Amino acid sequence: MSWLLDTDVIGQPAKRHGDGRVVAWIERERNDCYTSAVVIAQLAYWVRTKEGRQRDALQAWLTRLIEAMHGRIHGFNASVAHVWAEQERTLEKAGQRMPVEDSYIAATAKRHGLTIVTGNEQDFRRAGLRVFNPFKELPPG
Repeated sequence: MSWLLDTDVIGQPAKRHGDGRVVAWIERERNDCYTSAVVIAQLAYWVRTKEGRQRDALQAWLTRLIEAMHGRIHGFNASVAHVWAEQERTLEKAGQRMPVEDSYIAATAKRHGLTIVTGNEQDFRRAGLRVFNPFKELPPG
């Protein structure tokens, strides 16, 4: 199975008190893990909210992450845009629209046939995606 890591999951290794089970899972699954350029944008914004040495350390971590994910960061392109438009219209008709960044991430996962790995199950399940919540579904460490 291949995975699309959401921001709350892919950022665990950079957190001072990140979930060790999730970090170990990412390490085991790393060759089957993808992410979205939107997730990278959210992480880059998070880095910019920090100051001094913490910001420098997080920026170095983000640079290493991007290098390690080379070829496995999916952009928002025309094919994803069409999936997003269909998904957005379906959710709108159901009165269940998603936050825009999450809807872009969902469309990316859907377009590439990936299971979304996130703690934010509700929005992504509404979009009809396969969801794995490592915070709940991994065995206790």
